[in-house]
Amino acid sequence: MSNKNLNLRKLILSACVVLLALIYIVQLVSGSRSSVKDFVIDKTFDTIEISSSENGALTLKRYGDFWKVNDEEADSAKAKTISDAARSLHTLSAVSKSASDDTLERYGLTDGQKITVKVSDNGKEYLSFEVGKDAAGGQQNYIRVNGKSEIYLASGALRQRFSVKADELKKPKEETKAEEAAPENAGDDSSSLTSSL
Repeated sequence: MSNKNLNLRKLILSACVVLLALIYIVQLVSGSRSSVKDFVIDKTFDTIEISSSENGALTLKRYGDFWKVNDEEADSAKAKTISDAARSLHTLSAVSKSASDDTLERYGLTDGQKITVKVSDNGKEYLSFEVGKDAAGGQQNYIRVNGKSEIYLASGALRQRFSVKADELKKPKEETKAEEAAPENAGDDSSSLTSSL
């Protein structure tokens, strides 16, 4: 009888250990999932502001089917690339909940290092985020979103996409006909010179 009680206790104890292990695993999995977030704008927006100490400030503004950068027509493909990147941020994990000076320095989010991006429509801000330094060969970056202290590791080479100057986004100027004609005339003059010789 005592052997049966001992075996029953061992069985109950083993079942409790297995149950606790399962609860621990579930908490680990759910905890890691909760640190992964997507920040997605599911509405149309007309303004993207980008600023950094390295490249200065620029404003991309949508006018119907085309964009302007600082009131000059923007290259549509480059503007679309930036618009698509600003529309959706995918984070891989939360790396810190601290916004101390040392932490911001470590992740490249100090005023002198970060790139600030603000997305709005008719003056209503939908999303703002700061892009810090590169991680994993530049395909991932450290970011802070909407002024909160949490720092995330995000995918999408964000620093590379948003590290731009206004001049780089402007639509290329088309050459004038006079500039195109000048080389042709120069070629004609040289051929007439050789024929006369």
